[in-house]
Amino acid sequence: MVALAVFGVAGAANADTRFSERELRWVRAASPVVTYAQRQGLPLDVMVQPQETPGIAPVAMAHVDGRCKLVFSMRGNPLADETETRIPPDLFVPIVEAVAAHEMGHCWRRVHGAWNTVPPGFSDDSSANIGDPHVQARWDAMRETRREEGFADLVGLAWSHNRHPQTYERVHAWFAHERAAPVFEGSHHDTRAWIRLAKPGVFPPGRTPFEQAQPMWAEGLASER
Repeated sequence: MVALAVFGVAGAANADTRFSERELRWVRAASPVVTYAQRQGLPLDVMVQPQETPGIAPVAMAHVDGRCKLVFSMRGNPLADETETRIPPDLFVPIVEAVAAHEMGHCWRRVHGAWNTVPPGFSDDSSANIGDPHVQARWDAMRETRREEGFADLVGLAWSHNRHPQTYERVHAWFAHERAAPVFEGSHHDTRAWIRLAKPGVFPPGRTPFEQAQPMWAEGLASER
């Protein structure tokens, strides 16, 4: 991965002329999530792609050599332009925090060895009975990715529910709108089964957003079938 490391997140980035104003704004907005993740013991680094990255998700999580990389891909990227135009200016910070927390949820699952697993005791009988083993493998991989995205969405929403309760309803509406038109039902980012559970005021108690997401995620696993 070719990227610029952001040490100390907001502090060092503010003084580094290698970063664009947009990159600085996004990194600054995400910094509370990064700080929290690091305090939770997650091996999380922040990286900014220095080259043009058209068509790449503006914010994503990579897992390299046992560490999580929160990667910002803003340069020469129409997806970054489109994403920012869909964020109301007064919700920029809460939404970027929620997006970063979504990625933090992916990191948590990786670090805890839970990636592509389901809760203990969950009876997973949702596999399609597809005759072609190659098609079956692709279907199973899509289902696993969808479930990970569902968990991550709930972590992002739990973060927003805890840190920005006054804007939570609007942040939830933004997530719901972003997930409202999947490529097809059950596709990788079709997390509607979980988004609709995360209504204002319904998050269960928990010490961390990961703990808060767990029971709601399990409920969504049952309802997605």
